[in-house]
Amino acid sequence: CYMVEGRTKEGFAVVKSFLHREPATFRDLLHRISQATIGYLKAQIAAGATAVQLFDTWSGELSLTDYQQFALPAVQEIISGVAGLAPVIYYTKASHHLLPAVVQSGANVLSVDWRVDLAALRKLAGPNVGVQGNLDPALLYAPQEVLRAETNKLLQQLRGVGHILNLGHGILPTTPIENAQLFIQTGQQAAFYASAEAPASR
Repeated sequence: CYMVEGRTKEGFAVVKSFLHREPATFRDLLHRISQATIGYLKAQIAAGATAVQLFDTWSGELSLTDYQQFALPAVQEIISGVAGLAPVIYYTKASHHLLPAVVQSGANVLSVDWRVDLAALRKLAGPNVGVQGNLDPALLYAPQEVLRAETNKLLQQLRGVGHILNLGHGILPTTPIENAQLFIQTGQQAAFYASAEAPASR
Protein backbone atom coordinates (compact mmCIF):
# COMPACT_ATOMS: atom_id res chain seq x y z
CA CYS A 1 0.00 0.00 0.00
CA TYR A 2 2.67 2.50 1.04
CA MET A 3 4.77 1.85 -2.07
CA VAL A 4 1.91 2.99 -4.32
CA GLU A 5 0.07 5.48 -2.09
CA GLY A 6 3.21 7.01 -0.59
CA ARG A 7 1.57 7.25 2.83
CA THR A 8 -1.07 5.76 5.10
CA LYS A 9 -4.49 6.71 3.79
CA GLU A 10 -7.92 5.39 4.71
CA GLY A 11 -9.39 3.35 1.89
CA PHE A 12 -6.23 3.23 -0.26
CA ALA A 13 -8.09 4.38 -3.37
CA VAL A 14 -4.94 4.74 -5.49
CA VAL A 15 -3.61 1.24 -4.90
CA LYS A 16 -7.07 -0.32 -5.25
CA SER A 17 -7.71 1.42 -8.55
CA PHE A 18 -4.28 0.22 -9.74
CA LEU A 19 -5.20 -3.33 -8.73
CA HIS A 20 -8.37 -3.30 -10.83
CA ARG A 21 -7.03 -1.22 -13.72
CA GLU A 22 -3.82 -3.21 -14.28
CA PRO A 23 -4.18 -6.57 -12.53
CA ALA A 24 -1.29 -8.24 -14.37
CA THR A 25 1.11 -5.42 -13.48
CA PHE A 26 -0.15 -5.46 -9.90
CA ARG A 27 0.48 -9.20 -9.61
CA ASP A 28 3.98 -8.73 -11.00
CA LEU A 29 4.65 -6.04 -8.38
CA LEU A 30 3.41 -8.36 -5.63
CA HIS A 31 5.67 -11.13 -6.93
CA ARG A 32 8.70 -8.83 -6.79
CA ILE A 33 7.80 -7.73 -3.27
CA SER A 34 7.30 -11.36 -2.26
CA GLN A 35 10.72 -12.38 -3.55
CA ALA A 36 12.38 -9.47 -1.74
CA THR A 37 10.52 -10.42 1.44
CA ILE A 38 11.64 -14.04 1.16
CA GLY A 39 15.25 -12.90 0.90
CA TYR A 40 14.83 -10.65 3.92
CA LEU A 41 13.22 -13.37 6.03
CA LYS A 42 15.93 -15.86 5.08
CA ALA A 43 18.53 -13.34 6.23
CA GLN A 44 16.69 -12.95 9.53
CA ILE A 45 16.65 -16.71 10.00
CA ALA A 46 20.31 -17.03 9.06
CA ALA A 47 21.08 -14.37 11.68
CA GLY A 48 19.43 -16.48 14.37
CA ALA A 49 15.69 -15.79 14.28
CA THR A 50 13.87 -18.91 15.48
CA ALA A 51 10.52 -17.70 14.12
CA VAL A 52 9.43 -14.92 11.75
CA GLN A 53 6.24 -12.89 11.56
CA LEU A 54 4.63 -11.52 8.42
CA PHE A 55 2.46 -8.45 9.06
CA ASP A 56 -0.48 -7.89 6.70
CA THR A 57 -2.01 -5.01 8.64
CA TRP A 58 -4.08 -3.60 5.78
CA SER A 59 -5.46 -6.93 4.52
CA GLY A 60 -8.88 -6.03 5.92
CA GLU A 61 -9.18 -3.24 3.35
CA LEU A 62 -9.71 -5.91 0.68
CA SER A 63 -12.85 -7.83 -0.15
CA LEU A 64 -12.64 -11.60 0.16
CA THR A 65 -12.52 -11.93 -3.63
CA ASP A 66 -9.70 -9.41 -4.04
CA TYR A 67 -7.78 -10.97 -1.15
CA GLN A 68 -8.06 -14.43 -2.72
CA GLN A 69 -7.05 -13.21 -6.17
CA PHE A 70 -4.19 -10.89 -5.25
CA ALA A 71 -2.97 -10.93 -1.65
CA LEU A 72 -3.30 -14.60 -0.73
CA PRO A 73 -1.11 -15.92 -3.59
CA ALA A 74 1.63 -13.45 -2.60
CA VAL A 75 1.40 -14.48 1.05
CA GLN A 76 1.52 -18.16 0.08
CA GLU A 77 4.58 -17.47 -2.08
CA ILE A 78 6.39 -15.87 0.85
CA ILE A 79 5.47 -18.57 3.35
CA SER A 80 6.39 -21.42 1.00
CA GLY A 81 9.66 -19.60 0.28
CA VAL A 82 10.81 -20.05 3.87
CA ALA A 83 9.02 -23.32 4.60
CA GLY A 84 11.04 -25.60 6.82
CA LEU A 85 13.50 -22.89 7.83
CA ALA A 86 11.52 -21.43 10.74
CA PRO A 87 7.89 -21.23 11.89
CA VAL A 88 5.95 -18.41 10.24
CA ILE A 89 3.41 -16.28 12.10
CA TYR A 90 0.97 -14.42 9.83
CA TYR A 91 -0.81 -11.37 11.24
CA THR A 92 -3.92 -9.85 9.70
CA LYS A 93 -6.01 -6.95 10.97
CA ALA A 94 -9.75 -6.30 10.53
CA SER A 95 -9.79 -9.58 8.64
CA HIS A 96 -12.84 -11.37 10.03
CA HIS A 97 -14.38 -11.59 6.56
CA LEU A 98 -11.12 -12.99 5.15
CA LEU A 99 -10.52 -15.81 7.62
CA PRO A 100 -11.79 -18.65 5.37
CA ALA A 101 -8.98 -17.66 2.98
CA VAL A 102 -6.40 -16.66 5.60
CA VAL A 103 -6.39 -20.22 6.96
CA GLN A 104 -5.12 -21.33 3.53
CA SER A 105 -1.98 -19.18 3.82
CA GLY A 106 0.23 -22.04 4.98
CA ALA A 107 1.35 -20.16 8.10
CA ASN A 108 2.23 -22.13 11.22
CA VAL A 109 0.51 -19.55 13.43
CA LEU A 110 -2.31 -17.11 12.64
CA SER A 111 -2.26 -13.84 14.56
CA VAL A 112 -5.38 -11.68 14.62
CA ASP A 113 -6.75 -8.50 16.15
CA TRP A 114 -9.22 -8.20 19.04
CA ARG A 115 -12.31 -8.39 16.82
CA VAL A 116 -11.80 -12.08 16.04
CA ASP A 117 -13.13 -14.84 18.29
CA LEU A 118 -10.15 -17.13 18.89
CA ALA A 119 -12.24 -20.25 19.46
CA ALA A 120 -13.98 -19.71 16.12
CA LEU A 121 -10.62 -19.19 14.43
CA ARG A 122 -9.30 -22.39 15.99
CA LYS A 123 -12.28 -24.31 14.60
CA LEU A 124 -11.70 -22.83 11.16
CA ALA A 125 -7.92 -23.33 11.12
CA GLY A 126 -7.88 -26.81 12.62
CA PRO A 127 -5.76 -28.30 15.41
CA ASN A 128 -2.38 -28.10 13.68
CA VAL A 129 -2.23 -24.31 13.27
CA GLY A 130 -1.34 -22.10 16.22
CA VAL A 131 -3.33 -18.99 17.13
CA GLN A 132 -1.83 -15.76 18.48
CA GLY A 133 -3.49 -12.78 20.12
CA ASN A 134 -5.59 -10.93 20.68
CA LEU A 135 -6.21 -8.48 23.53
CA ASP A 136 -7.19 -4.95 22.49
CA PRO A 137 -4.09 -2.80 23.23
CA ALA A 138 -6.40 -0.10 24.63
CA LEU A 139 -7.31 -2.45 27.49
CA LEU A 140 -3.82 -1.93 28.87
CA TYR A 141 -5.11 1.48 30.01
CA ALA A 142 -7.97 -0.06 32.00
CA PRO A 143 -7.96 -0.45 35.79
CA GLN A 144 -5.86 -3.46 36.71
CA GLU A 145 -8.81 -5.54 37.92
CA VAL A 146 -10.51 -5.01 34.53
CA LEU A 147 -7.32 -5.84 32.63
CA ARG A 148 -6.81 -9.01 34.65
CA ALA A 149 -10.42 -10.12 34.11
CA GLU A 150 -10.32 -9.46 30.36
CA THR A 151 -7.00 -11.27 30.00
CA ASN A 152 -8.35 -14.31 31.86
CA LYS A 153 -11.48 -14.25 29.70
CA LEU A 154 -9.24 -14.31 26.62
CA LEU A 155 -7.15 -17.15 28.02
CA GLN A 156 -10.26 -19.25 28.63
CA GLN A 157 -11.14 -19.26 24.93
CA LEU A 158 -8.41 -21.79 24.08
CA ARG A 159 -7.08 -22.74 27.52
CA GLY A 160 -3.49 -22.65 26.32
CA VAL A 161 -3.91 -25.21 23.53
CA GLY A 162 -1.90 -23.94 20.56
CA HIS A 163 -2.29 -20.37 21.80
CA ILE A 164 0.34 -17.62 22.04
CA LEU A 165 -0.99 -14.89 24.32
CA ASN A 166 -0.39 -11.48 22.78
CA LEU A 167 -2.02 -8.17 21.97
CA GLY A 168 -4.24 -7.82 18.94
CA HIS A 169 -1.99 -5.09 17.52
CA GLY A 170 1.07 -3.08 18.53
CA ILE A 171 1.42 -1.77 22.05
CA LEU A 172 0.53 1.92 22.34
CA PRO A 173 3.43 4.28 23.20
CA THR A 174 1.99 5.65 26.45
CA THR A 175 0.91 2.27 27.85
CA PRO A 176 1.56 2.08 31.62
CA ILE A 177 4.49 -0.28 32.11
CA GLU A 178 2.91 -1.85 35.18
CA ASN A 179 -0.17 -2.81 33.15
CA ALA A 180 1.95 -4.40 30.43
CA GLN A 181 3.69 -6.37 33.17
CA LEU A 182 0.34 -7.42 34.65
CA PHE A 183 -0.85 -8.67 31.26
CA ILE A 184 2.23 -10.89 30.94
CA GLN A 185 2.06 -12.09 34.54
CA THR A 186 -1.62 -13.00 34.20
CA GLY A 187 -0.76 -15.23 31.28
CA GLN A 188 2.14 -16.81 33.12
CA GLN A 189 -0.04 -17.52 36.14
CA ALA A 190 -2.82 -19.22 34.17
CA ALA A 191 -2.99 -22.83 35.36
CA PHE A 192 -2.85 -24.37 31.88
CA TYR A 193 0.24 -22.33 30.95
CA ALA A 194 1.99 -22.83 34.28
CA SER A 195 1.45 -26.60 34.18
CA ALA A 196 2.94 -26.78 30.69
CA GLU A 197 6.10 -25.10 31.94
CA ALA A 198 6.37 -27.12 35.16
CA PRO A 199 8.92 -29.95 35.25
CA ALA A 200 7.49 -33.43 34.94
CA SER A 201 6.95 -35.17 38.28
CA ARG A 202 9.08 -38.23 38.91
